[in-house]
Amino acid sequence: MPPSRRTALRLCAAALAGSVAGCAGALDGESGTSATDATTTDAEAETTHALGVDTSLPEGSVEFPEGPKSRPERPADLTAESVREFVADFERRWVYNELYRGESSSVHRECGVESVREYGEEFRVVAWCSAWVNSGAGETTVHADYFTQYATYFVGPDSLVRREGRSRTRD
Repeated sequence: MPPSRRTALRLCAAALAGSVAGCAGALDGESGTSATDATTTDAEAETTHALGVDTSLPEGSVEFPEGPKSRPERPADLTAESVREFVADFERRWVYNELYRGESSSVHRECGVESVREYGEEFRVVAWCSAWVNSGAGETTVHADYFTQYATYFVGPDSLVRREGRSRTRD
């Protein structure tokens, strides 16, 4: 089984720390510092993000599309389960409003949540929806398929960001 991204980052941080320690050791006589002053442990590298890894989730607010469905109420207490339910409902209503074309529209959709990842007080949720819509009446009915589409939500205490597609996970 291949190593996870986190394992790969730790190995890179250790290799970088070893390289820096070697350089510091070579300069040891000139600079007056010891080689141990220049080394970084895996835990310190992960905490300080020596490799420039950004672990913050995006912040902001989502514009909800106009339509007959209203924006769902956000849960007061953010837990993995409450966020899962909120995002599933949000995506169902989002897709409905995006496909709705007036009173002659008939929108049918199936939506769900593929994954929920917790990052402290924030969550990354991948949702999906498949749908079809009939618009018009009689001989002028137009049918359209909305093949399975994904959206990634970033839910924080004061933010909700929606991005089209699946975003990559940060292990």
